[in-house]
Amino acid sequence: ALADGRLHPGGTVFEGTAGSTGVSLSMVSSALGCKCHVVLPDDAAIEKKELLEAYGATVERVRPVSIAHPDHFVNIARRKARETGGFFSDQFENLANFRAHLRTGGEIYEQTKGGQGIDAFVAAAGTGGTIAGISCALKAKVGDGIKVFLVDPPGSSLYNRVKRGVLYTGVEAEGRRLKNPFDTITEGIGINRLTRNFLEGERWVDDAVRGTDRECVEMANWLVKHDGLFVGSSSAMNCVGAVKVAKRLGPGHTIVTMLCDSGSRHLSKFHNKEYLRKMNLTPTDQSSLDFVSANWEA
Repeated sequence: ALADGRLHPGGTVFEGTAGSTGVSLSMVSSALGCKCHVVLPDDAAIEKKELLEAYGATVERVRPVSIAHPDHFVNIARRKARETGGFFSDQFENLANFRAHLRTGGEIYEQTKGGQGIDAFVAAAGTGGTIAGISCALKAKVGDGIKVFLVDPPGSSLYNRVKRGVLYTGVEAEGRRLKNPFDTITEGIGINRLTRNFLEGERWVDDAVRGTDRECVEMANWLVKHDGLFVGSSSAMNCVGAVKVAKRLGPGHTIVTMLCDSGSRHLSKFHNKEYLRKMNLTPTDQSSLDFVSANWEA
């Protein structure tokens, strides 16, 4: 954007985000001498707002509404960029996201000695750039010897898109849709629309599994206690998906996933004991990974 004049030094980058993209944009904008204005749904963990502000971003918190509503956080960011002459980075539709993860796929290939022995790659999708870019890169280098699996959280439609070609989730059924629905404890993954980034790589996604909030919370707790890894909800769900795929493929297979967010961005919700208690999601003391169901539709 700076190179082609859509953004100028001192200008403002606008984005609507519930995940980690806003944090990255605020950091890069500051380094490049630009401002950053992030529109954030007010049900996102408060640490994200605080971190964004620490990087110098202006944060506007808004109520969560459907993407079809003019006051959805993405639509507000787009509108404000247009009205003020700023640059709307458009994370969901901007294919720079997909292209960046072509490099991530290349890094995975190099770090696994040319993809030797990789049987599967597993990831959730929000914008869709991660799973699309990585799967494209790995399939181009390894071919169909590697299988790509989407793991989808509750309330998201992408599982049915991959499995049945239909963008649909059960909570959208007549008589079941709530005015203010709580779909999942995860943030930044799962979506009920098709983005350009996801569509760019959809052809390389072979299959899909579902993960539950309970499995996700238990996985985060397991990773802290057994591996010393303090991860966020996206990373925990990715690991849930990896274990489900491992149970289906059996011993002797190598499965790759991403640890893409830190637990430090989820202290007030996903890692908050009182919040988890209210949601009936208090983690238990697990001695094995049996809490991950082998059922891919769980």
